[in-house]
Amino acid sequence: MPRFNLTGTGGFNFGYALGTNSCNCPLNEQENEFQWVGNVTHIQGNHSFKVGADFRYAQNLRVPSDSHRSGELTFDATTTQGPNGGGLSLASFLLGQVNSFTRYVSNSTEAAERQHRLFSYAQDTWRVTPKLTVNYGLRWEIYFPQYVNGKAQGGFQSLATGEVLTAGENGIGLNGNVNTALTHFAPRLGIAYQLAPKTVIRTGYGRSYDVGVFGVSFGHNVTQNLPVLANQSLNPANPWLAVFTLANGPQALDPTTILASQPKGKTGNPLLPNGVSPNVLPLTSDNNMRLPTVDAWNFTIEHQFTPSTVLSVAYVGNHATHVTPGGTNYNINQPNIVGFGTLSTNQRRLFFQPFGWTQSIKYFSDDGTLKFNSLQVRGEKRFSNGLMFQGNFTWASAFDFANDYFFWNHDIDYGRENNVRRFVFNLNQIYELPFGRGQKYLRNVSRPMDYLVGGWKLSGIWLYPSGIPFTPSYLDCVRDEDTGPCRPNLVGSASISNPSPQAWFAVAPAGTSGTGCTATSAATRELNTNGCTRGPWSRPSAGTFGNVARNSFFGPHSFNADLSLTKGFAITEKLNA
Repeated sequence: MPRFNLTGTGGFNFGYALGTNSCNCPLNEQENEFQWVGNVTHIQGNHSFKVGADFRYAQNLRVPSDSHRSGELTFDATTTQGPNGGGLSLASFLLGQVNSFTRYVSNSTEAAERQHRLFSYAQDTWRVTPKLTVNYGLRWEIYFPQYVNGKAQGGFQSLATGEVLTAGENGIGLNGNVNTALTHFAPRLGIAYQLAPKTVIRTGYGRSYDVGVFGVSFGHNVTQNLPVLANQSLNPANPWLAVFTLANGPQALDPTTILASQPKGKTGNPLLPNGVSPNVLPLTSDNNMRLPTVDAWNFTIEHQFTPSTVLSVAYVGNHATHVTPGGTNYNINQPNIVGFGTLSTNQRRLFFQPFGWTQSIKYFSDDGTLKFNSLQVRGEKRFSNGLMFQGNFTWASAFDFANDYFFWNHDIDYGRENNVRRFVFNLNQIYELPFGRGQKYLRNVSRPMDYLVGGWKLSGIWLYPSGIPFTPSYLDCVRDEDTGPCRPNLVGSASISNPSPQAWFAVAPAGTSGTGCTATSAATRELNTNGCTRGPWSRPSAGTFGNVARNSFFGPHSFNADLSLTKGFAITEKLNA
């Protein structure tokens, strides 16, 4: 049964599997990996040499249906509203006017990916002096291009020409003509030095690569493209018209035959039909693979104050490149992706003019970056004299990209990571109260008295984190669709003298005052006109973004304490309760 989704006022949906609010989305998946590993160790003097190789052959079959196989139909108010708005999605449903439609259609259950991977390494642990140890090495990772398991068992979408390139046809290899990357070297370096009898310094650096969902060149995307699988996505050219009616149903779609009827593009391959959402892969201009890469480093000083007490202070950082910004993929054919203007919705889609495409296009980007730097302090006292505690303090700075407007303007989506707090302090402890038999105080009391005063423990977990970062926004952003994110301009200081969880920073003041604002009631705080300024906030001018950066504000701190007082009873010398 298809899924019916009615949006807006009085909206509801039905058609989910067995009433569980779950998709009717069958999945057939099988993955195998064959591996051969060999390592050799040779010790000579104060060196310990290791070399090794790791060869893998991976197979993967995945036949998904992330949208209902019978389709997902959406009804909204646009087709039933009048000149002054109104309309109901229920009315559109009763009239059978479908506003958008998606479904998965597949003609193969055997299209699968294959890949060979070869890793080799060499490393040496060098005991330079009794106080100094150096560990260094190099790993070489070779990922041969993935390939599909037969002719026409996968397709590659070209955004440059609009063509669908079928694997095994018209000069397109089963691997999409992707080149083998031979430059992925991963160095390692670690140094440990005993500065004093109870003080040690450690530092290290390493590079690593990520292979993504499966392999590195195209994952599952090629076997989930035409001519194997089609993600049909139908949107009307005019948003006030239905894409089809329930009486007529959607246009027929067969992933194989639909390409045969398509006109040819510049290189003689069929053009992607409108209404079919492709998966697009990130390759360099010379058709090479780029792996997500992480460079990580640290520097730590550790000192032992007593046989049971240790303190360490560390700087930890990493920098990742060629990563997916904000998620696995994003739609690069959004109506607002091309910027400002007064064109209709579909004309503002990036690929509407060259190819007439109104559907979503899933672009698996690999051009995002991540940065993380932190100060990490850790103290530990192992249990002695009735006391044990562990404490940690982290001061962190982390930046990444979101995916809302990343493709159009990287700077707009760059900012602090959503869930990384500026600092976090936590402490847990157990304190055995020194009362009762065998303790410092009242150690000679009778056993009945010991049942009353002895065996008490005080435990606690203390947590003090800073607030989560967030981005301020302004109301009534619908009228400024072309301005992108709803971020205001900050024209003054948003700090207040006595912040509280109810009032953490300055907002637009209530009242009718303001510069360049439309007159309103005394209770409103809206920045209701382009350029309107109330307090430290101003609404951006038409065609501009606000100057407030993503996640540039932090929410209020919090404090949490979990305390417990427990008592143990010694029943016998070997049995306690």
